[in-house]
Amino acid sequence: MTAVGTIELRRTYFVCPGCRDSGCPLDDRIGLTDSVSPEALQLIVLAGGSWSFDAARTNRTRFCGVEVSDELIRPRTLREGPKLAAFGASAPEAAVPFRTASGDIEFETDATKVNTVSGWRDAKIGIFVKRVPGPGATVAEWDTRTLPAPTARFAFAEVAESDAFASQWVPRAEHLGIDPQSRLSVLADGAEWIWNRTAEAFPNARGVLDIFHALEYVSHAARGYLVNAPEAVDEATARGRELLLGDGYTGVVDWVGELGLHPRGGDGASLGGMLNYLAGHQDRLPYALRLRRGQTIGSGLIEGAAKNLIGRRLKANNARWVPENVNRIAGVCCALYSGTWDAYWESN
Repeated sequence: MTAVGTIELRRTYFVCPGCRDSGCPLDDRIGLTDSVSPEALQLIVLAGGSWSFDAARTNRTRFCGVEVSDELIRPRTLREGPKLAAFGASAPEAAVPFRTASGDIEFETDATKVNTVSGWRDAKIGIFVKRVPGPGATVAEWDTRTLPAPTARFAFAEVAESDAFASQWVPRAEHLGIDPQSRLSVLADGAEWIWNRTAEAFPNARGVLDIFHALEYVSHAARGYLVNAPEAVDEATARGRELLLGDGYTGVVDWVGELGLHPRGGDGASLGGMLNYLAGHQDRLPYALRLRRGQTIGSGLIEGAAKNLIGRRLKANNARWVPENVNRIAGVCCALYSGTWDAYWESN
């Protein structure tokens, strides 16, 4: 099987009379070591990592005019996934684009649910990013500004327990030329395991609670407190958002004080719950400073990766996966996302 179709070869095999091993010496001379050529294998794995295996078969036929069984695409894709992951994690050439890119360093991590034969499991994802700061922005411009695209990104993912997954962060960072003791930015939601592991892996990191996650608590608190005055919810939420963005936790405390001046007979516990939650992230709410510096304040990159990098492929056709195969497919998806794909095939 080649990239342009199937080629039938007729050649002479020689058999050793002693050990009975057989082979065709010409195969080595022309680089024929497999029934699938390297170029065809690359296309097969690309298709298998992009679509469900049956759709991969159909689309490859449409694109290349060469029909390949999905039962060939499946094992070849799954076999190549760990190799792609290992290449990205250790090969010097895989780290070159990230090491040579310019920009501030960010790390984002999250998880997406994957249906497996043993039930729903978390496929955890980590992404190191380099991004040049954009123009400074005001609090009022927080959701209208346009940030520069990343100059480099490197993703890895697998079904694993939190500690096992987090144990990869420092080796991956060092491979990419990142000093774990540096002041990189870590952006994530409020999952406790993320921040506990961040403190261990990157003790000097600047933590940032995803702004959209924080604003969900502000919105929920406003709706709960103003349950008897729904017409005032939007204005109150906007005020809470403004103070959170402008002054972090102190601003939210001030907002609660403002609301308390005009009791509406609602659920004060919702305000208390918000304050208690955000109090645990007081040092991770530097939104105004990061806006002025042209830096990101949300973990949208990891949210998009969870949906498109992993979720789109693994949730195709409502598939139920063997957990080990989730990790194999993740190796393919992450190589495509990280830009290590071409370097891998050039090295083989």
